[in-house]
Amino acid sequence: MKVKNNLLLLSFLIAFSVLNAQESQNQSDSTPKPRFRDRLTFNMGGGLMLGTFTNINLIPQIGYRIKPNLIAGVGANLQYVRDNFSFPSREFLVYGGNSFVRYIVNDQLFLQTEYQKLFSTIGNGDYVMAGGGFTPSRYFSISAFYLLLHPTPNIYGQPFVVRGSFFF
Repeated sequence: MKVKNNLLLLSFLIAFSVLNAQESQNQSDSTPKPRFRDRLTFNMGGGLMLGTFTNINLIPQIGYRIKPNLIAGVGANLQYVRDNFSFPSREFLVYGGNSFVRYIVNDQLFLQTEYQKLFSTIGNGDYVMAGGGFTPSRYFSISAFYLLLHPTPNIYGQPFVVRGSFFF
């Protein structure tokens, strides 16, 4: 199972590389390259699930625009979780880091893979997710991911993750 998930993640990354290689062949080398700071992207993502299972998630990320439609970067994770499904109920903080690769399909759609290393009082774990998102404006997106790899217990409480993000 773990090998299957790693191969799936690797195939996403290879597909992104191939698509970018094809695009770069079509572009002229005479166009000036943007400055380093102009290639940086900043994103404040997060998720909110309230109810019997509560998960409040903040994910600041910084990315580097490798190509006009390919961004890779790193970020931090901070989550508060309260699980009233369990008996006794439990409450804990989760923290860690992440790395991601985002392929921009067009002005409104993107695909993304993400690796997270998370630490909490209920255990540490590696999470690998893949999905995509919709960007209705230049400053906001909503995305959905499927967890390809996660430990048990899964701090998200389900195999899907939905988040909203603000770009600046």
